[in-house]
Amino acid sequence: MPSENVAAHPVQLHYTLTSDDLLDGFAAHNRSIPRPWYLRWLSTLLGTGMLGVVFVSSVLSQNLTGAAAVAIGVVFIVAVLVGVGFNLLLRRLFGGSRMIYRLHVRQIMRGNPALSQPMQATVTDTGVRLSSAAGQSTTTWAQYPLHVETDRSFVLLASERRGAGVLVLPKRGLDAAILAPLRSLLSAHSRRLS
Repeated sequence: MPSENVAAHPVQLHYTLTSDDLLDGFAAHNRSIPRPWYLRWLSTLLGTGMLGVVFVSSVLSQNLTGAAAVAIGVVFIVAVLVGVGFNLLLRRLFGGSRMIYRLHVRQIMRGNPALSQPMQATVTDTGVRLSSAAGQSTTTWAQYPLHVETDRSFVLLASERRGAGVLVLPKRGLDAAILAPLRSLLSAHSRRLS
């Protein structure tokens, strides 16, 4: 949507950022990063490769009979299946990136008490202006060219790369009727990632 079709009225959000809001933003950023399958399964592939090297080197270094080689092969296959199952179990139990980011979010919130103060965000055609008791900052749309919408927030992203800047705008900071103008502003000035 071109920016001239967007209403010139700024959208204001009033909120106090919580650890859950920041966690939602980091998790949304992690989910939106496209990664090939082999990078998502890197630990499993490396573990399987190391087991394969141990298996092949043990078979080649000893004069094994056919039965011993078959037994070592069965142990190798069982170990690979247990490794893949353990990887899937850990992903299911700990919810992927949310467990990792939970520790970081606590440290960020503890180390930056200004983040816990009441904030006002004003979203306009020129960018986002944040103000709180600690001060004010203004960012342009060029600084956050991407965005992700979750159930609880709008997350502005500096790039698709890991460690990029994240600006979280919680939906609870505005009325449900104002969601449409905010979505219009975001779609006009930044690309939505799914």
